[in-house]
Amino acid sequence: MSAAQRTNVQPSPPPLSLAEVGQYSWGLTLVFVLASTCWVLLPYTGYLFAALVFLLAIVLAGTRWNRGPVLMMAVVSALVWNYFFIPPQFTLHIDKPQDMVMFSLFFIVALSMGHLITRLRAREAALAQHHQEREHLLELKHRAELLSESERLHRTLLDSVSHELKTPIAIIRTALDGLGLENPYAREIETANRRLQRIVESFLEMTRVESEALEPKPDWCEIGDVLHAATAPIQQELAAHALRMTCATELPLLKLDSRLLAQVLGNLLHNATRYAPAGSDIEIHAALVGDNLQLRVRDHGPGLPLGAEDQLFEKFYRTPDSPAGGTGLGLAIARGLMRAMKGDIEAHTHPTGGAEFVLHLPVKTRSAA
Repeated sequence: MSAAQRTNVQPSPPPLSLAEVGQYSWGLTLVFVLASTCWVLLPYTGYLFAALVFLLAIVLAGTRWNRGPVLMMAVVSALVWNYFFIPPQFTLHIDKPQDMVMFSLFFIVALSMGHLITRLRAREAALAQHHQEREHLLELKHRAELLSESERLHRTLLDSVSHELKTPIAIIRTALDGLGLENPYAREIETANRRLQRIVESFLEMTRVESEALEPKPDWCEIGDVLHAATAPIQQELAAHALRMTCATELPLLKLDSRLLAQVLGNLLHNATRYAPAGSDIEIHAALVGDNLQLRVRDHGPGLPLGAEDQLFEKFYRTPDSPAGGTGLGLAIARGLMRAMKGDIEAHTHPTGGAEFVLHLPVKTRSAA
């Protein structure tokens, strides 16, 4: 073969993947099912209804499938609609101009969706390349400074928005106090307002944790006072559970930041009330292990998903069976607060059932006397 001939040889197109073959098959099947359904409904809906159904199917397919199957589906749908539905039926001839316009729409929509898909694929490739470049640039000092500034602005924005939300929340709270909670609608608004307040507080606390602005202020306290501070804001959630606290031995005075530890315990207890069935116990066990305070918070719910013990503490992570209404920040804040106090927290499923969170916190002790 000469050099000129080799130059003119075109590369063969790549073979279809199994996913693309499946898309072609599903496209033909979908057209057949829709055509059959519209044929049955034709006396009641008219032939334009079938066109709208086909167009909707093409648009939905274009959001998920590759360009080829979408184009194939558009062509087949157009021919099927023309042959079986547009008068005169069982012929490809079209009499009315409006039917010709509708017939042309199939191809316009298909081309538009194909163009959109191509742009999305290109954007995904560009994002992947950008991600690789970003990972490389993160190793450089200049990129680290830019990233730090971006995170600072993000935290500032989130902190500002959260603070702005505190005022309307307080106004709603004041209005509810004036109305009273006898009205069932007022009770629903009060519940939603408390949930919104907790979300705002979670965002504010998360910005403090991420900005490393936390400065623990340890002072002498009793573990009972910490527990009272932790449970006071969530009495309504705890009402459906029996809270039981035990100690390995009588604990002395402890030097720690009671406010931060109370917030950690509050987050864990609130989390337990969301997953444990009503009427079940929530247990707290306290013990001194050397120079460390060890707190165990256990519920009697379904336990933790297998392999999710570490993911639980990631921001915005929620298990598949999570109840609606959460933010996925409570456990992330709890770990951040514990590490700010030089401690840590871990989670596992208790051998006899339920989730158990174990807190380890270095403390100084002093006799109550």
